Amino acid sequence: MTCLSVAKTIYINNVDDKYFKYEIIQDEAGEIVFAVAFIEAIIEHDGLSLPMWTKLENITVDHLVPPKDGGFQTEVRDHPYPGKSMGTVIDVCKEHRKRYKN
Repeated sequence: MTCLSVAKTIYINNVDDKYFKYEIIQDEAGEIVFAVAFIEAIIEHDGLSLPMWTKLENITVDHLVPPKDGGFQTEVRDHPYPGKSMGTVIDVCKEHRKRYKN
């Protein structure tokens, strides 16, 4: 059984006043596993506007660390892997928000 928890929740705006919510997910050992992006959706019902968060996608962060399989080298890097830290994962979320168009 795997138990995951939300390590941090952040909200990122892209100069259009439309925030995305990002939940950074960690495992029981405290290692960051992935992030989840949510977008605000408005549901209209009986004249009421009901805002809610809808899951957009999971964001993988495995590219921040070297592969663990120890196989053949598949790429040449001119910079070291940045590592999975709260700061680097937040940077990945910021890049995701920059690229995503509403």
